[in-house]
Order: sequence, then structure tokens, then C-alpha cells
Amino acid sequence: MVVNRPIEEVWAFITDWFNAPRDGSMLMVRQTSPGPTGVGSTLLGYRVVLGVETRFDFAVTAWDPPHMVEVSGTGRPVRSLVSLFRLELAPDGTRIVVTSEIELAPVLKPLWPFYAPFFRRKRRAQYETFKQLVESRPRQEV
Repeated sequence: MVVNRPIEEVWAFITDWFNAPRDGSMLMVRQTSPGPTGVGSTLLGYRVVLGVETRFDFAVTAWDPPHMVEVSGTGRPVRSLVSLFRLELAPDGTRIVVTSEIELAPVLKPLWPFYAPFFRRKRRAQYETFKQLVESRPRQEV
């Protein structure tokens, strides 16, 4: 996805945890560790998974402003979740490349072939909402 904004603006939006619920990916996220965000920072988040509100505990595992942030987490029914957000300069703004690795609880692994298409559609819709949110904000002075 390409967002028609400078990389610094996209980075500021994506790493402001208050914005996480705005695109529909989370119900709430807040930093639970003191100080500025960086490698080792911890986060608490809530999201709906398979119709159930679920608590997720996250840790920032990579931090390279304004180019990359990786967050790892756990929360029912996910045994582990790693999401990597990479920001790259693009002719029309900033390209965002997101990769996620999900390990479900063993009992749910047989359901993944049925759930995966729904999950991917929902993620694409969330990223489109994210793009609209960032592009609708007034441009910042650099």
C-alpha cells in the first residue's frame, strides 16, 4: 500500500498506539512500560478474535525510526503473533509493507483454511482505512 504522505508522518501515525483502534485492527492499545517506545517496550491491547474480546500482550522487538517496527505478542487463541511494518520511500509518498506470522493454538489450526480468507479480507480493509485516515489528516510542516 502507498500512502500519499511523507515517511515521517506515516511513522508518527503508525507508532502512536492511540491510533490503533481507529483503523479497526484493535479495540485498544496502550504502552505499559515507562519511557519512549523502543526495543523492549511492552504494550497491552485488546481485539476481537472469533467473536471474543481478547487480551494481547505485546513487546516491541525491532525499532528503526522511521523505517521499521516489529511487534510480537500473545493472546488467546493465538499462540504467537509477529507483525513487521516496513516503511519505504515511494514516488507518491510512503510504501507500507506489512508481514504477519501467526501461530494458532493447536486446537484451532484445522480451522485456518476456512478462517484465513476472512482474516486477509479484514486486514486489507483495515489497511485501506489506515490509508484514508493518514491521508485525510492535515499535512504537517517538515
